[in-house]
Parts: sequence; C-alpha cells; structure tokens
Amino acid sequence: MRRRVFLFLLTLCLLALLAACDGQPNETQAESWIDPATIDGPWTWELGDDGVLRFWRGERLMQSWTAVTALRFEPRVWMLFGFFHIKRATPEEIDLTFAADGGLIKLLDGARQVGVVRIAVNEHDDLTVALRVGDANGYDGLRLSFVKNDGDRFWGFGEQYNYLDLIGQRVPVWASEQGVGRSPHPAMPTTGDLTDTYFPMPYFLDPAQGKGFLLDNSEYSLFDLGRSVSDLWSVEVWNGRDVSFRMLPGPRPAAIVRQLTREVGRAKSVPPDWAFDGVILAAQGGTDAVLARLETALAAGVPVTAVWVQDWVGIRHFGLGNYGVKYRWIHDEELYPDLAKTIADLRAKGVRFLGYFNPFVCPDYELFEPGAQNGYLIEGGDGRPYVFIISVFTGSLLDVTNSAAADWFQDYAREAIDLGMSGWMADFGEWLPFGARLADGDADAVHNLYPTQWHRLNREVLTEAYPDGDFFLLTRSGFTGEQKVAQVVWAGDQEASWDEMDGLPTVIKAGLTLGLAGIPYFTHDIAGFSGGPSTKELFLRWTELGAFTPIMRTHDGLQKTENHRFDSDAQTLAHFTRFSLIHNALAPYFRELAVQARETGLPIIRHTVLVDPLWSESLRAHDQWMIGQDMLFAPVVTEGATTVQVRFPAGEWEHLFTGQVVAGRCTREVDAPLGTPAVFVRRGALADLVGQIRQIEP
Repeated sequence: MRRRVFLFLLTLCLLALLAACDGQPNETQAESWIDPATIDGPWTWELGDDGVLRFWRGERLMQSWTAVTALRFEPRVWMLFGFFHIKRATPEEIDLTFAADGGLIKLLDGARQVGVVRIAVNEHDDLTVALRVGDANGYDGLRLSFVKNDGDRFWGFGEQYNYLDLIGQRVPVWASEQGVGRSPHPAMPTTGDLTDTYFPMPYFLDPAQGKGFLLDNSEYSLFDLGRSVSDLWSVEVWNGRDVSFRMLPGPRPAAIVRQLTREVGRAKSVPPDWAFDGVILAAQGGTDAVLARLETALAAGVPVTAVWVQDWVGIRHFGLGNYGVKYRWIHDEELYPDLAKTIADLRAKGVRFLGYFNPFVCPDYELFEPGAQNGYLIEGGDGRPYVFIISVFTGSLLDVTNSAAADWFQDYAREAIDLGMSGWMADFGEWLPFGARLADGDADAVHNLYPTQWHRLNREVLTEAYPDGDFFLLTRSGFTGEQKVAQVVWAGDQEASWDEMDGLPTVIKAGLTLGLAGIPYFTHDIAGFSGGPSTKELFLRWTELGAFTPIMRTHDGLQKTENHRFDSDAQTLAHFTRFSLIHNALAPYFRELAVQARETGLPIIRHTVLVDPLWSESLRAHDQWMIGQDMLFAPVVTEGATTVQVRFPAGEWEHLFTGQVVAGRCTREVDAPLGTPAVFVRRGALADLVGQIRQIEP
C-alpha cells in the first residue's frame, strides 16, 4: 500500500514538473548526439573501394571525402561601398580521383598523377590534411566534396547575424561590409545579403555530433552546405595548388572551441578593469559638447569609465542628416583645442579618453600626397594609388604589408597616445580590392588577412605605450588568426531598429557566433548605428542588452541629432543609470570569465549548447545567451513585447530580479516588462552579486 502511495505521489510530482516546463521533455541526450562509446580512440583513415576517403576518430566516422574537382576559370570581382560582387566565368571542371600507394594518397587526372594528399595528426591531436597540386596543371581553384548526412549541422563561419546553423546555404568566406540593412535578395548597392560579414571564417562545428572543420586557406572560399546537392557539402577554394584543412575531434561543443583556439590562438591579455567597470560613453561635437554630455551622465550616477570621441579627427557630414568623421589620423585643433589638457583633466576624474582610426587615406586630406609619393598606399595596375568610392567621397588604403607604411601610420598613432589617449576604435579593414597591388603578397590571398594586419599595427603601438595592458582597442573585422590579435570586438553597424535582418535581434546571434569562433570579449552599439532614428523603447531594450554584455558602450549613430539617447528624457536617464550600475556590479564576474577565456579559449558570452550540450533544446537556443556557466539572459528584441521564451539548461535557475525559481531543461514563457529583463542565475551561485544587484533601486 505504501509503495502504491509513493508511486502515485511520484507520478503527480513528475506531471507537475512537466506542466511547469510547458510540456517540454526533460531529455538527457541531444538529437543526433554521438554515442559515448565511440568518443575515445585514435585518428584513422582509409581509402575505400568506392573511392571515398574516410576519416575516423575511434569508432566515430568524422568525414567522408568523396571528390576533388579542379577548376580553371577567370575571376570576376568588383567592389562598391565595401561590398564585393564575386563571380567567375563558367569554369572548366576536371574530376580528380584518389589512389592509394602505400601510405600515400595520390590525386589523379585520369591515369596522370597531378598531386598528393598528406594526412597527419599534429601536436594538438587534431587531424591535418594537406592537398598539393603541381603548378604546371594551371588550375585556378579546387573544390572538395564531402558526404552530408541527415542530422548534420553547420554552425559558425565566423560572425554571423542571421543564422547559427547555415545548413542549406551557400556561404562565401570573404571579409566585406555586412550591409546597411540586409536581405536575402539585396536590391540596393549598400544592402547586404544574409551571409555578408565583417568577420568571416572558413570554420564550422557540429555541436550535436561533436566535430569541427577549419580550412587553412585565406583565399576566397565558398561553402555549399547541401544547397546544390542535398547529400553533399563542399568547399571551393580559389587556389589551384595548395589547400589544407584541420578536423577538430570535440567531442563536446566546448571542447571544439578550445581546440579551435589552441590551433589559431587565444587572447593575449584581458582588457583593463575599467573597460568592464562602467560605461564607455559616446560623445562628440567638440570639447564643450563632450564635457556637457559627460557631466549629465556623471551627475545622474552613471559610472562612466571612458568617453569615446570619434570626431577628434574632425566632423564630416554625409548628407541626409547623417554625421560621421573625417577619414584622417590628425587631431582637429579647432574642434578640440588643447586636447591634451582636456584628456588629462578627464583622467584626473577617473575617465579615459578613446579616439578613432581607420586605414583609409583620402585625397581630400593632407595625408594622401605623402602616402602616394612614398608608396604607402595600395596600388592599381598602373602603379598609382588604387582609389575607389567610399561613400560620398573617394579614398585609398594603407598598404599594411609595407613596413615603411606601417611605421608611417604608427607615428600618427603614437601622437594620439602622446595626447593622453588610452586607446581607440580601429575601424574597417574589409575593403582591400581583389586586384590591388601590394608591397608583399597578392591581394586575393591577403584580403581576408588585411583586418588582422591592420589591427596588429594598432595593437603594437598601444602595447608599446602600455606594456601592462592598460589600453582599449575596439575592432569589428577579422578572419582566422584574429583571436590572438583582437582585444574587444564589436558587432558592427546594426540598424537603429527592431529589424530581424539587421537590427537589435541580430546582436544576439553576432555575440553567439563570435563566441563559437573563439572571440571572448564582445560588445555592440547602444542603440545601433545606421538607419533610424531610434525610438525610446528601442533604446531602453538595447540598454538592458548592453548591461549584460561584457563591455557596455553607446553610440550616437548616423542620425545623431534625431536618435533617442541616454539623456533624451528623465525616464530614459534613470533607466540607463540603473542598468549601468547593474553592469558595474557584474564587472567582477565578467573579469573572472575574461581570465578563463584567455586560458581556455571559451568566450564570456556562450551559446547554451556550450553549457548543456546533452539537452536537445540547447540546439535551438539562438535568442538567448549564457554569461559563463551560471547566468542566463534572454533579451526582449521585439517591439512591444513584454514576455520572452527562455530555454533553461540543466540545473535550478533563480530570476535575478524577482526570485522566481525554475527547474532546468524546460522551455517557458517568462514575463519581461521594461526594467525587468529575463535574467536567471544558477541557484546557489553568485550570491553576493545577486544581493548587490537587488539593492539597486528600480
């Protein structure tokens, strides 16, 4: 009898738990997840009788390489406003086959050997595969094709704004503008498509099957993830001689991120404490305007740790009410007279001064002539500076492969430090034209590497001046290898809107995908950059998102006189102040995670699948992010919404503001009115932080 009562009560408890979790199953194993029995074991590979080259890790089949196709073609690439239109003439395609010869894998064109495939396990226990083809064959590209199975996932490809899983897509890997607005079928020359990105990487992971793939080539590549042939995925590389890639064995998603960063590099240092402690406040318009804006924030109690003054080099009007900066590296003494004293006075108050640089050199300003005369700029086929349209004006680019040009720029950067700057935004980096001439290397191979080389020039100067790491470098572009050069990466130029394609919602996916790519220190513009003007509700929601981001920053946007700002009215100022104080309370936790990121490669902002990989709903948690292992944030990114769907990983979760407790591994609709976003802490963790935040007055 007692046993029956016990079973009855147990059944009631289970039913109640399922009801509380909206009927979602409390699963312990993800869809298509690998069999734990197959996790361990060595790498092996074999060429089958069917001509397929298969790679195993223990008993796990990692990839089945079916074919290599050699291509001969004429590339057709042109750029407008930083967008690249990349095509090729209908290529000649030559099917190559594999042939085993002892321990060697040959590549054959018919009966003729044209190349070789070398396979090895490197010092990190990752598999490396290198394909070499003789120059005499005259190939312009190589396409590698692999089996795509049901259940395969393709997450990653650097920073992405519209997808986590790019299955069924064709994904070009070529750094570019990401679009003033985005569309599957762009109609305007400034509109991006849904895979354009400042920060591409030829890398993906399958979080359920526990494996990763990294292409080593820097040339243009195009991944076809089942778009053309449903049971194949392929990568076309515009290099007809050398293609190599690495396989990362996982088996868990977090292990893949660690393995990736072990291969390509990890952050060299942690940003300074003050970068986490408060707000980096955008201010511009001259000394008086900057000081007035700062005083408004400080008087309200906002913990401002730095002002970011992009127009220290001067103001430029882009038309239609859009305001930007002059593209030069020289202090505008009329707009900011006695800037060194202003910076020193701010520093005495505990407020740093941050500036702005980009690699453009424009004929309108004084640097162009010496740059052109000394060969410091990229060149066209005629040996003259390669000048192209930027927006309403034209310009060229610094040749970062020229050591004398690098010294030339760095001398100007040192002058900014001499004024007292603690760092700056090193903007752009994606615009190197396909056919440009460089001092060292070919533009088609350097294009994707240009951002990192540009950032390295900036970081070298800052490290030289601040060897203790007390500086701030903000960048948006990148490629493989950026992980060990970048400091803080921001999401770029979102629209100041709710647009799902290019507004506030895209920040979430940008942060998640950068984290999967091994970029740990993430930020974004409150409340967007282009388009607009922004509204009050948008600003308030973006502020909530900013508070739970490692670095909290604002931007006036292009419509700076029309956009809603932190001081537009009393309610907004109070809301902004409160969430800036919440961000300040989070700073010790952010710093702790930042140290972990430097040591392990795991980001501060994490996809839920990195925290609970064995729960199938983690694979769909693309609209929320984890802050480390112990905090969950699901922001409202839809206009007018006051609730949000939250997927809770394993454990018990307590609402940061209300104290509501939810058992994990369920999906629930959570109330999230303005001022009370859906933030949960793992029960029993971060007790001091929770107590401190709850004492901050609403």
